Amino acid sequence: MKVEVKFFARCREIVGEKIKELEVEEGVKIQDIIDLLLTTYPELKKEKLIISLNHKYAPLNANVKANDEVAVFPPVSGG
Repeated sequence: MKVEVKFFARCREIVGEKIKELEVEEGVKIQDIIDLLLTTYPELKKEKLIISLNHKYAPLNANVKANDEVAVFPPVSGG
């Protein structure tokens, strides 16, 4: 199944793309996608990552379905 992963800020710089479409197996969890990304882009291991699933924060054990959108970004601060 296909899942769209969007990258923001430093994560986008590391990956080199704003959006990446991944082909993953049914029953995949967010943690599985993160593991795949950390293997493919080891530089991401240095970053603290926040993950959202379909525009909502999601736990790493959340199931991902076909055509879901996963977003990966660093913590944001501002003033």
